[in-house]
Amino acid sequence: MKYQRNKIILIIAVVVAVLMILGLGFVMGVRGILTRSTQTSLQKISEQGANAVHVAIEGNLDVLSALSEQNGLTEGKQEQMRILSDEARRKNFVRVAFVDRSGHAITSDGKEIRINERDYFKKAIAGYANISGELYDLFAPHNKIIAYAVPVIRSRKVVGALVATTPDDEDLNIMDHIAVDSDYSIYIISNTGQMISNRNGQERFGNFFQYIGPQSSQREISAMRRDFLSMRSGKGACTVNGTAKLVGYSSIPQTDDWMFAVLVAESKIMAPGYQIMVMSAVLLGLLILEFIIAAIGFFKFKKSSYEANVRRKEDISYYTYTDPLTNLPNRKGIEKNISEWIKFSRANGKNGAAFFLDIDNFQSVNNTFGIEIGDSFLASAAARLASVEGENIMLGRIGGDEFVLLISNVNTSEELEKYAKDILNLFKEPFLIHGNVIQLSCSVGAILFNYRENMKNNGFDEIINRGEFVLHEAKSKSKGSYALFNDDFGITIDRQHQMERELKLSIHNNELCCYFQPQYDYEKKSIVGFESLARWHSAKFGMVSPVTFISMAENTGFIKELGRFVVDQTFAFAKTIQGRGIRVSFNASPVELLQADYVNYVIERFCYYGLTPGSVAIEVTESSLIESFDEVIKKFKILSGYGIYVYLDDFGTGFSSLTYLKNLPIHSVKIDKSFIDEVVTDRVGRDIVDMIVRLAKRLNLEVIAEGVETQAQIECIYDCGCRMIQGYFISPPVPWERALSLLDVMHK
Repeated sequence: MKYQRNKIILIIAVVVAVLMILGLGFVMGVRGILTRSTQTSLQKISEQGANAVHVAIEGNLDVLSALSEQNGLTEGKQEQMRILSDEARRKNFVRVAFVDRSGHAITSDGKEIRINERDYFKKAIAGYANISGELYDLFAPHNKIIAYAVPVIRSRKVVGALVATTPDDEDLNIMDHIAVDSDYSIYIISNTGQMISNRNGQERFGNFFQYIGPQSSQREISAMRRDFLSMRSGKGACTVNGTAKLVGYSSIPQTDDWMFAVLVAESKIMAPGYQIMVMSAVLLGLLILEFIIAAIGFFKFKKSSYEANVRRKEDISYYTYTDPLTNLPNRKGIEKNISEWIKFSRANGKNGAAFFLDIDNFQSVNNTFGIEIGDSFLASAAARLASVEGENIMLGRIGGDEFVLLISNVNTSEELEKYAKDILNLFKEPFLIHGNVIQLSCSVGAILFNYRENMKNNGFDEIINRGEFVLHEAKSKSKGSYALFNDDFGITIDRQHQMERELKLSIHNNELCCYFQPQYDYEKKSIVGFESLARWHSAKFGMVSPVTFISMAENTGFIKELGRFVVDQTFAFAKTIQGRGIRVSFNASPVELLQADYVNYVIERFCYYGLTPGSVAIEVTESSLIESFDEVIKKFKILSGYGIYVYLDDFGTGFSSLTYLKNLPIHSVKIDKSFIDEVVTDRVGRDIVDMIVRLAKRLNLEVIAEGVETQAQIECIYDCGCRMIQGYFISPPVPWERALSLLDVMHK
């Protein structure tokens, strides 16, 4: 930025002229500024005062409410007078009276009067505690009073009211804790202007507007009247006995439309203003002189400030698009810059490659050495990756231990594979991090892009989708390996996306249903239960494996709709066979269990179908319990309370099965098929089954053997003490009608 001397002089002259004009305007405007500021302050003071009065009123009403609960109030005149007079002395009330429903009142000083026509009595008899200001009252016919009234309730019925009045010389007992300067006058006023109480004021009673009105602006008075009638907070100005005053006012809650007003003489706050005006001229001259001296320095500062602002924006941009740990582009940085990378490849007619890298078992570094060592390891790994040579390279960190490397001018699968191997070799040499030797491998997913066909728009989403897929393929083979993206992978990804779209429409298109696999009591030779299993017969993809579409539903968020569909189908089936002693179970995924409203939905549908306790069961795997064990226990206890049983599925495959058996409110365990497969041929496998059965029986749990496929397996299982079996030997999962037929044939 270039600054010329004559331009600076011109600017200084203009600013000096402006300052002189502003100075004169400032002197003339001080009065108005101080006036408006004081009015605003008065309005805030009035709001605080109104709240303080409200609190005082509530306190007195609470005292009366507590007094109304004393049994002596309804036990005779002598006891009533004792209680009432004690309370009158304690709270400095003029009188406290008990009034029956007819309006007959007995006061603390022994008087008997009738107040059945008073509004505060009517409100109390109706059950509402309230406060009322009266010009006069039977309690004090020559004085202005405040009457507090609360209902007296016995056996949930209003039998009378308790009424207290405050002394007229103590500001009605509701302004005791309000402290203001002696220059201020405060008032409690009805919305029609009738003064109820004041502090530091000249007038005790009368009409507030008549008090301030004769010498005041009628426009100001009219505006205040409208605010009072509307119970709106506001501010204004008036003249009282020739003295100009400023006013602030606010409504008081829980009253008969009372307002709290604060007045102060305008002259009290203008004295500082006059001093300011005198000093303003002196200060203005000094200000102009100082401005001339400082102007040149200011423009220099402005230049440096501009440059600092540019640097600040650069810093913001840096931390938005850069990973501070490795100084590499983060995910947003890659997305921002990838279009330039693609343009370079297109402009030069060259293909490009993307390498997605995941460090194997990186979490073990954090767990063993700590996060600081882990961060240093990632920084060292980034430095090694930066050593890869190639054309138009872009390296970024897109996740905790995930990196992406983009290289132009990679044209063949052989070149792609060579780069992938080179990246793997970078991690063969151990890392020395703060004296610790760390050896970790990495997995690499590599993609080759044709610059003419594959890179649409900025290409980021396409590259990320393919990269994550091929990286998963590499990790599924083995740690420290690589996988090259090919056309088959592309077809698989496209098919997967199509399948995800079709799955979301499966319920609407009536493609989803539930099959039911019987659970058989080998001893009784009859069906005692069914397991409900979701099946998807897609019009486009045919019969899709549950392993495929259930994991897909969890990844896409469709699992909620799918799970609720299964619950409804299961409960409807259970309803049709209710009364036959058959229990129908359904599976719940870990994702469903973590949903806040899942248990409520299951219970709502259970009640909707009118199912009896024990007619349905929910099946969960041990993996469902790992993340939120305590939360899941609470949910299972709620379900068990409604008679919905809990089965622990795939038992024996987890690492903490005994903990679950001890703490979970479960009713049955299902032995995993992997043990049943070996029960005949493997003695150890048979001993494991035998141990599971014995343990479950000691805990009074049912045992169901899953995946039974041969007669020999049945006999071995039965010899171990398990008589409940489920598997293809009895029947595969079958549709609804076929399940009912099996039940008729096999159930005794």
